[in-house]
Amino acid sequence: MLDNPGKICRLLFVSLFIAILLPTVVLAQVDENTEGTIVVSINANVPEEAYTALIDAYHQIRPNVEIIWEHPGSVDYPTWLGTQLAAGDIRPDIVSGNYVPTFDGYVDLNTQRYLTNPHTNRMWDEDLDWDFFVSRNAVGERIMLPTRGVHISWFYNKAMFEQAGVEPPTNWDEFVTVVEKLQETFPDIAPIAIDYNIGAALWLGYAYFDQHHLDWIETVRARPGDWNYTPSVDDNFVFDPNITTIHNTYTLNLQRYYAGLQSGELRFDTPEMAEIVRQMSRIFPQYAVPDFYTTNLNDIYNRFISQQAAIMLNGSWSRYSLLRDFTAMSPERLEALGLTDTELEPFEWGTFENPPMENPMVISPVRTSESATGEYISVIEKDQQQTDLTLDFVKFWLSYAGYTPYLEAMAQSPTATFSGPLRVQDVRDVPEVEALWEDIQWMGSSSASYNYEFLSWGGGDVRTRAFEIWREGLEGITSPEETAANLQKLIDDNFETILQNLGLTQDDLDNPARQPGS
Repeated sequence: MLDNPGKICRLLFVSLFIAILLPTVVLAQVDENTEGTIVVSINANVPEEAYTALIDAYHQIRPNVEIIWEHPGSVDYPTWLGTQLAAGDIRPDIVSGNYVPTFDGYVDLNTQRYLTNPHTNRMWDEDLDWDFFVSRNAVGERIMLPTRGVHISWFYNKAMFEQAGVEPPTNWDEFVTVVEKLQETFPDIAPIAIDYNIGAALWLGYAYFDQHHLDWIETVRARPGDWNYTPSVDDNFVFDPNITTIHNTYTLNLQRYYAGLQSGELRFDTPEMAEIVRQMSRIFPQYAVPDFYTTNLNDIYNRFISQQAAIMLNGSWSRYSLLRDFTAMSPERLEALGLTDTELEPFEWGTFENPPMENPMVISPVRTSESATGEYISVIEKDQQQTDLTLDFVKFWLSYAGYTPYLEAMAQSPTATFSGPLRVQDVRDVPEVEALWEDIQWMGSSSASYNYEFLSWGGGDVRTRAFEIWREGLEGITSPEETAANLQKLIDDNFETILQNLGLTQDDLDNPARQPGS
């Protein structure tokens, strides 16, 4: 036992010195004389002008490092990436690892967060907003860093609203009234352009499930002794439904979530679930586009911009698309949209947030899906020299040092797209793009934590059946209460399959102190 205060202080100082010194030694291996090659294969259509400017800027300080930018093209990226990662000698160094999160060979980027970025002489934590979106794998490692935030909201045609005599709704009952009046005023179009799989089942499902089930946090959050308990976060947790970012203020222990489902502490055959179904069925599918169950986000955008629908549920990327398409529409862009110029007439549009449901069972303000967009960056761990070199380039790129020339060149490209507010610090979009993000109301993400499991539960056939059950409830094939009961039965009957799909075992559920897979 150490009972000498002076000795304790000296040991703490030495430990801190070593913690600081070792990363410095590693980073010192990369300098202007370093030679090597880095292969970038992310899932983003980055204009050639942008990545060329980034590479040229990096060559000013690392002239002997070759950067090879290889976009996999139009192939299915998750399948392509899975094939690459299964190879004995993995070619890419930088990928979008969130598409294959089960791979165990990514660098844990949290180990780099509080180290000095040699390109800015400050902690990398100060160069990037690390907390707006956190992507961890099953063992709690930070495997991906994004560059922009995305916010899901409702877009509306101001002229159509004015003609129908309605205003953006401020609660769910008003929303029902709005779509009814839009249908009466414009009987030949659908009031709402929305898809079922992403828009209605997930984005809205997350939002209203969260409104009614925020208290599940107390069951699913990590406790002292759990393998992923984080004192700096979890010691300070306070359950306050009015904290918009509450899902960022604790650590989810997925074992506790599924143990709660298994024990019956967490259930879906409840009045809360039935009420969500009841309220959503007042609007869907009858006020949505006719191909509600089969359409996709691209089609949704086309319906809205061509005024075949008065309202659209979509992401912040649509803000830039509308700006571009109403100011500089090209024949190529029209062809890509599958539209003719006679179908397009610019109109004034606005946005509104998810209208809250209001009933005695609601325990939280409504949130929306907020997540990551832009470039998704993951680093493949290789030998120490290659890993250090790749991290050096990524730190340059994801800071104002490299992102500034990258963004300046992108802004000049006719093929560039901008999908949400930047999360790289001290870098700004051009004014007309920056203005698109000014009125975004960051509400906290309803798609975070245990909400993300809703209707998925390990994927596969279970997810497919859950979506069918939800559809049957919206259509009135089953009552709201029957729909809630069917979801619960689905979980009960397939619980072992769900655990297998998630890579969890009964021992994991019984012992949240043990890291899954360890």
